[in-house]
Amino acid sequence: MPKIIKFDLPLDGIRAKNIEEIREHFTLEILAHYRSRLLGKWLAVRKLNTELEALQAIDTSDDDQAVFKRLCEIFAVDADDAVIAVLFNDPTPKFGLNIAEVVTHSETDSQAINFAELLPIQANTVKLFKNRILLLDALESLDNMTLTLEGNDGALIFKDCRIRPSIINERYGDFGDGTVLDIEANLQWMRCVLGQTWTGEACSGKANEYNWDDAHKAVAELNKNGGYAGHCDWRLPSIDELKTLIVEGQKPTIDQQAFPNTPSSWFWSGSPYTNSSDGAWYVHFNYGAGSSNRCSNFHVRLVRGGQ
Repeated sequence: MPKIIKFDLPLDGIRAKNIEEIREHFTLEILAHYRSRLLGKWLAVRKLNTELEALQAIDTSDDDQAVFKRLCEIFAVDADDAVIAVLFNDPTPKFGLNIAEVVTHSETDSQAINFAELLPIQANTVKLFKNRILLLDALESLDNMTLTLEGNDGALIFKDCRIRPSIINERYGDFGDGTVLDIEANLQWMRCVLGQTWTGEACSGKANEYNWDDAHKAVAELNKNGGYAGHCDWRLPSIDELKTLIVEGQKPTIDQQAFPNTPSSWFWSGSPYTNSSDGAWYVHFNYGAGSSNRCSNFHVRLVRGGQ
């Protein structure tokens, strides 16, 4: 019996070796590989019989959109009829930018997207974004805004993106959930200190104080119990990250619009002090950065992203 040679499937600029890589890089190229029977051979040499049988059951007389939808189902890729219509340049769908039900990847690593910089939309292209903050400063109105696809024009598709008409002091995008995004550093910060509560407009309550070890334990407990604002990967900022919050010439030395009711006091970073095993770095939002014994009780503001 002749030996069957395994080969990788070229897809989205990579060579897929397994089902997971196909799902991660699923594009319209998969349709061409189905029509050429290359996809069937790829499944056969890997003995992926369940997927192969489902592939062979597709009606070859179906149009490309119907076949592509079936391929999505076979490979467990989430894409509804509206998304598929967009990918095939169907001229009819309309999408609200904040609720479009679409795809599984984005074309940018930045968490903040300035909508004005994406225009004009290039013909015959589809740009896909998810889990981003969408900045719309350049637009006069957000009421009933939709993206209409006409003819062979391109499309900008957004999923789970937060739309914000402005940013705080040209630096922080407000997610509206008690967190802000530092546009420059691409870091998401809690607006309140641990112990305080975000009311929708300000931080209320007393800010807690922790020694350095207990601060780390408090963060771990928070993440274990569901996190905050939909995320469970909060952490103490590094000393360099914490210093980015310093605003000279005012007291406390921090953007008080982005971080209201911040105590003019000491805040732990997550950075140990290398010259002493008992020390760690802090920022005092009046006097600047320094190091202290880890037994000291300081405030904590958490961050995620970066690093």
